[in-house]
Amino acid sequence: MQCDICFRTGGQGDKKLHFLCAIDARNQLYDGRIQNARVLLENGALSTQITNLFPGDKAQQIGETQQASQSSLEVAAASADKERTVDRTQQIITRADELRAKVELAREDIAKRKATVARRKSDLASASNGVEARRTRQIEEVKKATSMIKHKWNLGHATTASSRTFLCGEAAKLYGLKRGRRNSGSEEYRIGGVRIVDLRSLNTASPAEISTALSHIVHLLMLSTHYLAIRLPAEITLPHRDYPLPTILPIASSYKHTDVPFPGNTPNQSSNTSPTASRHAEAPSNLPHPRPLFIKKPLPLLSTEDPSSYGLFLEGVTLLAYDIAWVCKSQGIPVGDESSFEDICNLGRNLYNLLIGTKPRPSPGSRASSAQSTPTKGGRETDGESDRKNSTFTTMGNFSHGTAHSFLGGAVGTDFIRSWKLPSPTKLTDKLKSKLLSEVANAEWEMLDADAWAVDDEMGDDGVVVGARKEAAERPQNLGMQSFMSMRTVVEAVEMVGGDGERKPGTSGWTKLRK
Repeated sequence: MQCDICFRTGGQGDKKLHFLCAIDARNQLYDGRIQNARVLLENGALSTQITNLFPGDKAQQIGETQQASQSSLEVAAASADKERTVDRTQQIITRADELRAKVELAREDIAKRKATVARRKSDLASASNGVEARRTRQIEEVKKATSMIKHKWNLGHATTASSRTFLCGEAAKLYGLKRGRRNSGSEEYRIGGVRIVDLRSLNTASPAEISTALSHIVHLLMLSTHYLAIRLPAEITLPHRDYPLPTILPIASSYKHTDVPFPGNTPNQSSNTSPTASRHAEAPSNLPHPRPLFIKKPLPLLSTEDPSSYGLFLEGVTLLAYDIAWVCKSQGIPVGDESSFEDICNLGRNLYNLLIGTKPRPSPGSRASSAQSTPTKGGRETDGESDRKNSTFTTMGNFSHGTAHSFLGGAVGTDFIRSWKLPSPTKLTDKLKSKLLSEVANAEWEMLDADAWAVDDEMGDDGVVVGARKEAAERPQNLGMQSFMSMRTVVEAVEMVGGDGERKPGTSGWTKLRK
């Protein structure tokens, strides 16, 4: 037979080939298998002949064979059942042993837990003995420690408030904030030797006097709010680089922009060319318009020639008056009738009462009075009671935005601010504008010609102090407004105004016509 793999014929002839694959091995076995099959067939044929010759023996043999086969089956089935039973029994015994072990472990665990519970009960019983007394004592100790800490905090805050008050008073004295009386008997307030103009009298004041006084007021107010840690409702911008004069922003636009250009300038004119500044520069359309706290012309003339600048200036001085009144209210300083237009517009009186006032100013080393001594057990106050006392009785330097104690941004400070009845700056501006315009209309003013300003002395074209002497021939005309902060300008402005508030002839651009 030929191999299907190696294509060799194997198992034939005398030559025996070696096995190369399974097919060769199979072919090698074919001869033996054929011979075995032939022998079995012959044996079967002989058995059939013998059976046919002896039929009785055949039936007996068949029965014995069947009986033997049935007995073998029964024995095999019984053996299988026995093995299954033994195996099942062994499994049951093993499971029972496991359960017994688990039960023993559970009993041991229960015994341990009972012992733990008993020990805890004993500890609880021993700890519960006198627990109320210990708890009361601990609560008292905590309350006492809290009261002492709060008392020290109050003492520290009182010392801080005294220091703030002292610094504000000293700053006001250094700036020359004084109160005097005119020949007519009315009060007059001066700062740096310049009269502080009441907002209702702006029509009769010179631009130099107004600008200088406002500049001094703004500097002193910002220094005082720095000492008091107060953030004004209307943001004030002091002079700095590329920003020669002070301005003020409306309340809605305050503290929202960082690089606001000077009025009349654009952001591109700023000298700050750093990449960070240019990257964070805001669009000009989104920048607010600061309100000026200075003027270059007499106010009646400004109202005629430039109504827009006139309105912005009035809004600026009104916001400044509102800031001063707001600080006075936050420090417990009365401003008269807080809803009165006249009381709020009196800048000099409100600023003087805030920084100097009539009460003696404590030194920075002074401590709280004996009424603020160490609290005793019967004299403790709750937080609500102390907050209510602070809100009803406010001292200078108490409320601020810089300390957690008496914080103006907290709930108590917010309620305290809501209790005020200050009119809005818009209403104040409208009242001030209507009053000043009505004065101009009723006074029958007439503007002098340019020739009327000629004086025998050599007069300069300083844009701030009218009649200021010329400092240098090469000095640009547009830089005159920047000199009003100098002492020379202040002295000249004071010389132009007499002690009783009357002006010297030739120092005003307006005159009253007699009928």
